[in-house]
Amino acid sequence: MNPEFRLPVSGHFPAQDLARVSVSRPLRLIHFVADDSQALQPAVLELVRSTENAPGLTAMLVLDKAFNHSKPIAIGDTDGITLKQLDSWSTIGRIYEFYRLCRDYQPDAVFIHSEQNTSWCRYASLHAGATQVIHINEQLRQQIPYGIDMDHFSKADEVPLGLRIPGIIMPSGFNDQFHLQLIRALACLREKRLYPRVFLTGPGTHQAQESAQQLGKALGLDNQLRITAHCGNLPFLLMHHQLSVIGNPDKNPILVAQSMAAGCATLGITPHNTPSLIQHDDDGILFASDSPELLAEKLENLLKNSSYAQQLARQARLRAQENFSLPHMHKAYTEMYLAVTGT
Repeated sequence: MNPEFRLPVSGHFPAQDLARVSVSRPLRLIHFVADDSQALQPAVLELVRSTENAPGLTAMLVLDKAFNHSKPIAIGDTDGITLKQLDSWSTIGRIYEFYRLCRDYQPDAVFIHSEQNTSWCRYASLHAGATQVIHINEQLRQQIPYGIDMDHFSKADEVPLGLRIPGIIMPSGFNDQFHLQLIRALACLREKRLYPRVFLTGPGTHQAQESAQQLGKALGLDNQLRITAHCGNLPFLLMHHQLSVIGNPDKNPILVAQSMAAGCATLGITPHNTPSLIQHDDDGILFASDSPELLAEKLENLLKNSSYAQQLARQARLRAQENFSLPHMHKAYTEMYLAVTGT
């Protein structure tokens, strides 16, 4: 990188602080989804699609596959949208590839959807002439949650919590230790004569799944555990389970939104009291501890106190309907686009 080219000090760009840009041609936008945020691809695809018939807007979706050793996940129908994918495996190659893409497209604003440091992407965007580079960080995700298709959860009210499987679904995968904490908490619940079934699913290595299987077997929990890497009917399963437990809810906003829309009593395990979409003790529970015993106490309260669990689930469902729909996301981003253009 050119040492004389200075990057912005902060990666936080709240919508109200965006500098305004006056353009006479249609506003050109790039939505870039980093490899560490593949789960967000369907929501960002809908953002790009929403500009198809919007006057004065044109958008491109750019996907990064730098560290993905398999095929990109299916993100849905991409007909009619401009879609590019970075192919370089090295950081230098990605910088130059994204720089050329931005130089050719000449975007007025680049939105970076990533959980990690994206200075290379910011550098390429600004050096190519992009006027604004906005990292959709935790602060912005609180203001503008990623939208989900609420039609997939239209039947959630037909299955009240009391008629659901008195069990737990954890869709956040095997890339951290939270699934192992849940398995150990399951053993603690057994000592309290509670035997909820637990369904673990989501991204992760085969080795991590094997470790979960081995731990469950060592603790004698085989009959209560189901472990699978891929789940093609997640909305259905969420709508038929009482509890949803999500590791790192701040990094899994789509899963939080889906769990709430499904009417689950939702518990997020967060390592450092990190903000998330869950509003503690209102529409869910935020649990900041690595203790299986304390987690078991939280789960016991939800399993035994049906009125409390139903209250959380009811509030979660209402909040999802009000704030997590695709139209709500489109409207909020349109307002951000207008802030960029100054119109």
